[in-house]
Amino acid sequence: MRQYFLAMLAAAALSPAIGASAQNAAKRPELFPYPQPPEGITLLRERCNFLVYHFWDRADLKKVFDRPEGLNAAFGDWISFMPYCAADTAHMAIRSFLKDVSKDGKKLLRAAHMAENWTYSDTAAIVSDELYQPFAAAAATSKKIPAAEREHFARHLRRINTTSLGQTMPALPYTATDGTARLLETDSVSSMIVIADPDDTDATTAAIRFSIDPATRSLVESGDLRIAWFYPGELTEAKAEALAKLPDTWTKGVMPEMDEYFTIRIRPAIYLLDENQRIILKDRPYTMALQVFNVMVSQQ
Repeated sequence: MRQYFLAMLAAAALSPAIGASAQNAAKRPELFPYPQPPEGITLLRERCNFLVYHFWDRADLKKVFDRPEGLNAAFGDWISFMPYCAADTAHMAIRSFLKDVSKDGKKLLRAAHMAENWTYSDTAAIVSDELYQPFAAAAATSKKIPAAEREHFARHLRRINTTSLGQTMPALPYTATDGTARLLETDSVSSMIVIADPDDTDATTAAIRFSIDPATRSLVESGDLRIAWFYPGELTEAKAEALAKLPDTWTKGVMPEMDEYFTIRIRPAIYLLDENQRIILKDRPYTMALQVFNVMVSQQ
């Protein structure tokens, strides 16, 4: 239903008549009817703004939370419209929804778990730290939620506040291959942090590509790029040997507490940081990092 309705919304931007059909398709009689954008609103962005902000207007929140499956589906539809609307509208809609459900700890906890499922989990339909953050923050700070659940969301919140796009990466603790505890430098050098098992096939391929790519090698040799490769586990003799095979110009080590800092969605996980240690790329294939390095070299 969600995909069909979005297609109808796109068509409605060209034809108000089709918009009326989209309004009929928007109804969800098994739980509550979706809002119907006025026919005078024809642009896709404006129609989605209306939908997102008014989505729960006809929902009786005292009743819909008693129907978890239907509620989860509707919540997913609401979230799915958000990439098509203005960011400010999405933020206001989320704040309004949280204001209503935060009065009841059970409702807030369910809302936070639904947000995690749709925007933050391994199976998230729309991966978005920005959309998940207010739900995690509300759950992490509510005394109406059990302590263990609060810590669950607080851990997610710490990751988001540390490793979202635009955030400044803190000095990361790691264990070098010789067993010494160290901190990753945070001086004025662009960095690429790779989190992967060096024995994995995809990680091995990525390591080879980075080591032979002329642009990447040029940046490393000139001191304009630091590459740090961390295995997300304990230091063993086998892992130390595998890491030792990576180029000597790279920083190498293990990070057993990786989960405290990073949410790994793809492997190898790549984080690109600018010279101010701000995150400029994440959750993207390593080939995109190669493209960035070639652009950096071309601009020198």
